[in-house]
Amino acid sequence: MSAIVECVKSARLGLRRVLVAIGFSIGAATPLSAQLTPPPAAESPAAASDLRISVLTFGPGDLVFERFGHNALRIVDPSTGTDLAYNWGMFDFNQPNFLGRFLSGDTKYWVAAFNSLPLIAFYAGNDREVVEQVLDLTAAEKAELKALVETNVQEANKYYRYQYFLDNCSTRIRDALDAVLGGSLQRRFVPITTTYSYRDESIRLTGPTYYSQLGIELALGPSADKPLTAWEAMFVPMRMRDFLRDVTVPAASGGTRPLIAQELRLHTPTARPPEAPERRGLTLGALGPVLGAWMLMLVPTSLEARRKRRIPAAVMAALFYGVTGLVGCVLLGMWLFSAHTFWYWNLTLLLCSPVALAAAVLGARAVLRGERGVLDTMVLAAVAAFALLALLIAPFVEQRLAGPLMVLLPGHIGLALVIWRHTQAPPVSAS
Repeated sequence: MSAIVECVKSARLGLRRVLVAIGFSIGAATPLSAQLTPPPAAESPAAASDLRISVLTFGPGDLVFERFGHNALRIVDPSTGTDLAYNWGMFDFNQPNFLGRFLSGDTKYWVAAFNSLPLIAFYAGNDREVVEQVLDLTAAEKAELKALVETNVQEANKYYRYQYFLDNCSTRIRDALDAVLGGSLQRRFVPITTTYSYRDESIRLTGPTYYSQLGIELALGPSADKPLTAWEAMFVPMRMRDFLRDVTVPAASGGTRPLIAQELRLHTPTARPPEAPERRGLTLGALGPVLGAWMLMLVPTSLEARRKRRIPAAVMAALFYGVTGLVGCVLLGMWLFSAHTFWYWNLTLLLCSPVALAAAVLGARAVLRGERGVLDTMVLAAVAAFALLALLIAPFVEQRLAGPLMVLLPGHIGLALVIWRHTQAPPVSAS
């Protein structure tokens, strides 16, 4: 019994982690700069001139939700002897109703300040890349930024509604920098259109984790496939690190100066592969074709083969249609009843139709009986027609359907053929 309990706990934890990895945005984000107008500096610019402020970027880790990297804002104050890293990525799996709140779009994250050196040592100890970019800010900008984050970390201000693509640990730092730089980051990077999308970035970074990658492909709707601006792409900490390298800001003496005064590599991974490069092709492996080929092995070629294969064929019909139908119910439910806008208008529903739940029962029954009734034919034909429609419209819609089609269409085609052949006259007796 204890082993069963532990398995259930592990499954729940795994589901939570996968959901965090695909925790897509829950609506139009309100950036930090709009939520929190920089307060008056708590200390004079002269007193802030010795502050050392930098962006810490931590590379991908092992767990699903670590694959996207992380970052923090480091502020070293020699006058007080403090060295703090402000981290906007705090969450707790053990929060009451974490899973339910996450699914509904009410995810609660917060910012916390940590001593920088132990934090850096933690990520280095996990063999994750650590890069520090020291910012060349004026004394007034340093004082303003320090006052902003110290106000944000207060209990009354520290919580925010996490939105994976639009409002996360990285965008919070981006927005804080943009606020003290007078909006110069946004003006520079919004006009720049990249060649990748939210889906591309998510698939690229979860590449080593097949089932997370599959979940992302199935869950994201068309809004995840528009090309990102450089400003939007900074939801990935490593992207922001790279873009900041080219930023220049007005210099006091006229002209411009680089925003990054110094870049330090504090830890280089020794046993971890480098961050995945750009990926444009399909990365979901051969699951779909293998599943389709497996189903074709259940197609009977004789009356004797029908008798031998009808039970495996019925089980396959129940499993495939049952699983895709349940996935379709989740997708439809997230569209209709959650605030996760990146799940909306998801055409994967054509391949994972809730109607497939009825097909799971009717298809398995028809195979066992060896004949189809009118209702059986109508439901099974509808499920097959939806899948073929996804193939036909794929070149003309904004949503990228290549991944779901590769995984699910071979199964739909193979299973339709299996059921058709098993329900041809004469019927198979029940004996």
